[in-house]
Amino acid sequence: MIKPPPSRDELLAIVHEHNHVHNEHQRATAESIRRKLEARMLEIEGRFERELTEAIADEALRQAWRDHLHWRGPAPNEPPPVSPLVFRGLSEIGSEAVAREKAGDVHIEVDGAVYDRRLGLDLAADPEGTVLRVGTLPPFREHFELPAEALDALRAWFERPGSEPPWRWARELVAEGLVDGHFALTGRGRRALVRRAA
Repeated sequence: MIKPPPSRDELLAIVHEHNHVHNEHQRATAESIRRKLEARMLEIEGRFERELTEAIADEALRQAWRDHLHWRGPAPNEPPPVSPLVFRGLSEIGSEAVAREKAGDVHIEVDGAVYDRRLGLDLAADPEGTVLRVGTLPPFREHFELPAEALDALRAWFERPGSEPPWRWARELVAEGLVDGHFALTGRGRRALVRRAA
């Protein structure tokens, strides 16, 4: 599967990580720790530059993002934010339902075609996981398309309050709707952790 270009939320997650490391660097007193944090900031900046180049063609807009990263200027509105993924599931016959938040509604696509728009999702839980019913179609059982290591890292972070978020997996976690651009756990993220624990 071809990965889409980074979204605004994915860029914001990298900025958030950079700010976190920068603040740690400012507080550090030991020179060895400061050097490690400096190296980490450089690694994050390199990753940010790669993602920025992939996401945005306009150099002026890329510079506005750099200003946001380094000088905490306002975050640009582009690239446009991706509508957050709130559900992805498969039916027993192999159809896929994807639900995303758009303009206050939830838009449900079945096999790539818009099927329904709702104010919210009425999800049901059963021993096998979370289920979404769409019209008269067979029920869709929620599934997650990201490496098991990403879910394990998210669980470890969630179970240790105050620990460092799993920045390495930020892009995958945001794209799959498990965290937002500020690395806050979403409803889908909570369901993923419950399912992974089972």
